[in-house]
Amino acid sequence: MEKIISLSDWEQKNFINSSDTPAITVIFPSREIYFSPELLHTMHLNNETCPKTLDQWYELCHPEDHSKISRLESIIYGHENFFTLTRKLYCGDGFYRNFRLDAFIQRYSDGRPQKLIGNEILSLNAWLASASEGDLIECKNEYGRTKIFEAVRVQGVMTLNDVTIIEDLKQENLRLRREIQRRIFSPSGENPVENFLYDDSEFVLKNILKENIYTALNILTSNNKLKSLKRSLNDTDLIIGVSGLNGSGKSTVINAILGEKLIPEQTNIPIFCREGEIREAKIFYQDGRNENIIGSKFTASFITKNIISENFNPGHRKGIARIEISIPGALIPKGICFVDTPYSSSTLKNLLPELDMIIYVTPLRSRLKGSDYEYLKFIMEINGKIIFALSQIDLERDDTEAGKIIFSARDKILNDVKAIKDDMKNFCGKDFEVIPISAKNALEKFYDKKSQIWINSNLENFVDYVKEFRDFPLIYRAERTLKILENVENLKGSLNWKVQDVKDRLKKILTLKSPVNNPPLKIEINTNEFSNRQEKNLLSSVLISIKEHDFKRKFFSLEAFEGKRKAIFLGADKNQSMKLFSRLAHNLMLEKNVTENSEQIQWLYSGYMMPFECVELPVIGTDEDILIAPSDYELEGKKFDWKKIFENYTPVISVDLARIESGLSDLFNSPYIIGLTVKKWVLAFGNAGLFDNRKSELTDIDKIPKKIKEFSEINGIKNPDCFIFENYEIV
Repeated sequence: MEKIISLSDWEQKNFINSSDTPAITVIFPSREIYFSPELLHTMHLNNETCPKTLDQWYELCHPEDHSKISRLESIIYGHENFFTLTRKLYCGDGFYRNFRLDAFIQRYSDGRPQKLIGNEILSLNAWLASASEGDLIECKNEYGRTKIFEAVRVQGVMTLNDVTIIEDLKQENLRLRREIQRRIFSPSGENPVENFLYDDSEFVLKNILKENIYTALNILTSNNKLKSLKRSLNDTDLIIGVSGLNGSGKSTVINAILGEKLIPEQTNIPIFCREGEIREAKIFYQDGRNENIIGSKFTASFITKNIISENFNPGHRKGIARIEISIPGALIPKGICFVDTPYSSSTLKNLLPELDMIIYVTPLRSRLKGSDYEYLKFIMEINGKIIFALSQIDLERDDTEAGKIIFSARDKILNDVKAIKDDMKNFCGKDFEVIPISAKNALEKFYDKKSQIWINSNLENFVDYVKEFRDFPLIYRAERTLKILENVENLKGSLNWKVQDVKDRLKKILTLKSPVNNPPLKIEINTNEFSNRQEKNLLSSVLISIKEHDFKRKFFSLEAFEGKRKAIFLGADKNQSMKLFSRLAHNLMLEKNVTENSEQIQWLYSGYMMPFECVELPVIGTDEDILIAPSDYELEGKKFDWKKIFENYTPVISVDLARIESGLSDLFNSPYIIGLTVKKWVLAFGNAGLFDNRKSELTDIDKIPKKIKEFSEINGIKNPDCFIFENYEIV
């Protein structure tokens, strides 16, 4: 809260007398506003572009300072006469700058405001008034030139000392030292790194590291991967690519970090995103041209229509190599650049050597599938530093029975985290961090960071964790260089010797400098705000039909079972099958117990005549035989006579209603689709109760039966019975 200044009568009179030509004047009740020529010049505005009313002036406020508008309004229509307010204002050149408003309000006898008279001061003086000796502040002028000022006390008075020239001299000194070292550490010498292995100077080791990377680039001039890596060597920021399959939500994650829906869902152009004082998009073309879009012209619709859209000047679009954007107020730490990676494998292949780390986005309740592993294998050929973002955690709910929570949303999310860790451990034998987030909630509450929804989105913890890696970009680039060199083949003679020499040096330096451990990861998930909601359900009309106590009777009365209670549960996610089984068993804890004690690859069986080797489940009825298959991915490459199996068991295939398109796509690629020509089958939609707040995203829900029918006809299979259920409390 801003401090209200209390002035003496003498100070009041002096303030009024000095304000004959104030920087800003507001007339009430019209709220018309007038600016001095000096202030307009400072803010890069003119008489045509400046605000005309107090409300238009408010629009120049940075979104983070919107709360101060309410504060100012309460002062105007309150009782205070003098006040000071500091906030960021958007200037005509595209920069946000800090201003301090010192103002006086003249009032009528009844207290109503008559006129606001004030002086707007650039906040450098405001900063100096509260600074301690030795504090530094970085400022940019209208040309983008950065200056660094230090607060110093001279004869008892705090003043500013421009130390930019000192920093420039330091950089020049570093440049000269680098040039000396470049000549000393020439690859033609006798392995000169040996002399400096025990010098733990950050500067010395990093420059030796960089010189050896350049040596590799000079030796293998035709290596495209090293060429791509070279583009990142002069970038001091840690470059983090955000990747994932189509529909995983990677663009939503980027937009949540930016604080606005700016990046389109699919693009074949890499977009480099940084936080900056100016709102700007730089477009780089393959022929060397570039152009800048600054300020209010840079919008999501401009990117979509003028750059990304296939329909807008296709030849012009294909010439774009990359886009670099900076957004004031984005949740991007200094020293980090996030990259929205393209979905095209050919474009991504050229980009991967530039990326220091990968954030791989995978949605909740979606175990890694074959397409994920193919994509990850492609990434890991170049970059092994991967962190997983488990997105869409806002969709999860508590499992309840008779109003009692028996399996919390938090526990289920942590189970999904463990599942991805286990999948990757089985895939490549390595441990990877998995961080759950809700990008949708974070984007919604970006400017309300005190709200519980923002806190529970976990995005801030996620960014803070990633921030711990920003000191190691050159180390990661050296590791990628070494990985590329390890895969180089068919080198002969002195060329082979030089490459081996560089590899040996890189290994020695990386042994010294590689971070031993990842920073500690603390996962905070509080799901209270979306647990046990009782709002009207979008599917309530359908769910009423299954609200009866006899859940099993309703399920097995489907026409596909033909009076026999024998079913085989299948699907891309085995956990969905377990949820349906536990609902049939009317014992939700059974799901948790079974999944903890069985492997994903194992078959599960509940009945009396086990068809082949399975893990036995409790028998849930006198006439039910239920066979639960591993996930589709685990079934790939296994030979089963699916037509014969489906003669004995009715196929029940679980699909998440939230992702019907991808669910049918998974089904099309499943190993058992050929068997669905035998007889009718069941398409089971779980998690139906999640749609209480997703109405806008499911406007075409009525089209789902038509989509299913078209899918069946195209693939020559029987049209299924659809069964929609909620595996916890029935709504």
